[in-house]
Amino acid sequence: MGILSDSDAAEVTKIFGALVRDVHVKVYTQKLECPTCTDTETILRELDGLSERLKVSFLNPQTDSEDARKDGVERVPAIIVSDGTHCRVKFYGTPSGYEFSSLLTTIIDTGGSEEPLTEGTIQFLKDLDTDLEMQVFVTPTCPHCPAAAVLASRMARYSSRVRSEVIEANEFPELSRKFKVQGVPRTIVNGVFYAEGSLSETMMTDALKKGLADDPSIETNLLDYLRHN
Repeated sequence: MGILSDSDAAEVTKIFGALVRDVHVKVYTQKLECPTCTDTETILRELDGLSERLKVSFLNPQTDSEDARKDGVERVPAIIVSDGTHCRVKFYGTPSGYEFSSLLTTIIDTGGSEEPLTEGTIQFLKDLDTDLEMQVFVTPTCPHCPAAAVLASRMARYSSRVRSEVIEANEFPELSRKFKVQGVPRTIVNGVFYAEGSLSETMMTDALKKGLADDPSIETNLLDYLRHN
């Protein structure tokens, strides 16, 4: 039985009409010790049939261990979205609820004709002289999460110095505890900086500029750099 309704499938097909380039999606799932993998695989198989531009491949991190190692896949279910040349944009968890919209937006960003980032953000990314690891914790019922998830994914798609992981907080409670997730979205950058809530593109880049220059050794709220402006 399918997960997408006929009307949902028709709407997604219409959305995918904006794709002008192929989008490569790798889906890592396994049958053991992953109760959400089946739904994730089902959803992506249904999406795969809605556009010829979408190139979806299904892998198992146990039998395709070398691919998983190269792609840096550390947990399942995992979804990687790219133009086929990198593995910087990852989603961990079932793409349901508002997370489904984040995935669709990232697919359109990757295969669409327009660059969604502002010139200011593009310049920030071009000037980066250090790597950024961005982890965004989200839940399917959070209406503010897509903005944070999509921003991190866009930055990682654009720059080889940035990697993003959108993590479904409820599916990975150990990670949520490790990064003190009490509300979502919660963005963690390089394991040191954090932001509660969804920061605008300008706020995120302004805070990161100041934070990276400050180079703190302890956990630091990115909003502090904006408050002291």
